[in-house]
Amino acid sequence: MRQISGWLSVAVLTVGCSSNGLPTSPTATPSSAVSVSAVSGPMPPTGLRSVDGSDGNWSPWFFRSWQPGIGEPLGPNATIDAVVAANDICVSNLRVVWDARSSCKRFLVSMPSEGRLQAFLSWDAAAPGFDESLAGEVVLVANAGRFAASDWQRTELDIWALVQPGDYTVLVMTYVPVSLPFRLRTEFRPL
Repeated sequence: MRQISGWLSVAVLTVGCSSNGLPTSPTATPSSAVSVSAVSGPMPPTGLRSVDGSDGNWSPWFFRSWQPGIGEPLGPNATIDAVVAANDICVSNLRVVWDARSSCKRFLVSMPSEGRLQAFLSWDAAAPGFDESLAGEVVLVANAGRFAASDWQRTELDIWALVQPGDYTVLVMTYVPVSLPFRLRTEFRPL
């Protein structure tokens, strides 16, 4: 009996301590994050694979009913100062798929060749209503809806993913119920 209890404890700790890589809202629990962001069915194509065989930083999850090709144009090596307006829903089902409180700004980046796309986000911490505990993330989204998301609850964020020629979306998302200024910089390195 002790042996079974020991193995059960190891299994529970292994599952509980492993990371699923999902972005979650400030109050989401792991179970609600999976039900919100995960979709069932076959996975879309993963795109490039790195030398070690990984998916190039793309999460195993993807946006349901993703609508590609929409967003303010942004170059693959560009910097922009902009604002996420309070209650801006830049993805039609954002509050159903991601978080019920999120607001976002959407950019479209066209990749000229295979490579590594990186996005750097800096929130304006001096903005009225800024709350680091509700600061959001920067998210890269492929045409099939697969995404790579940064950490959150910080003033400076970044994320990268391996990309193929074509269009990708960069989402700047926040959970603060006020409009927040930010600086977004993209950097592309061909392979």
